[in-house]
Amino acid sequence: MFRQTMCVWASAIALGVGFAGSAAAVDFKFQFENELNGGGTVEGLIRGLSDKGTSAATSVEITSNTAGFGLGEYVGNPLINSWTVSGGTLTDFAFSSSGSRNTSPAVTDNTLFLNSSLLAGASFRAGLSNSPGSIVIGVPGVTTADIALTFPQDNSDTEPVPGTSVTAAVPEATSIWALVAVGALMACGAVKTRAS
Repeated sequence: MFRQTMCVWASAIALGVGFAGSAAAVDFKFQFENELNGGGTVEGLIRGLSDKGTSAATSVEITSNTAGFGLGEYVGNPLINSWTVSGGTLTDFAFSSSGSRNTSPAVTDNTLFLNSSLLAGASFRAGLSNSPGSIVIGVPGVTTADIALTFPQDNSDTEPVPGTSVTAAVPEATSIWALVAVGALMACGAVKTRAS
């Protein structure tokens, strides 16, 4: 009876889950002029975004700052972490990580802000503050062009043609469960054959 119940459950999982495809992870570089928070050119990486739709980044890291502060990882305990990718381009984003909310190894003494919404005459805004709890996110007279935020896709792992996507197949949870269900069904078939 137990084996029959397990076979029924395995069948239900196999039918309910199906064989979902793989998601792809895409990474982007970013660069901006830190006009809202004291100047300097800031560069970094956003990792682990879904190649389609909205997702949270698995990593947002500052790799360089000509003003000399704020290097490191910012996905510790971000206030918001939402990125939308369409056609290989970041189209909508909101990210804010305050060092006062993070714990080491994430950066604890700076604040990073990236946002695509319009405020005070500028969209595609970004800022890096040398403070763990405050940041300037918009000032009249500072324009989108002054901030110059760009998101070229990160090709550092494989060095394909510039501007092409760096993707990696990531099995979705549904794919893994489907494989488990198929294995269980195969085992049920073997059990039934021996029992006959």
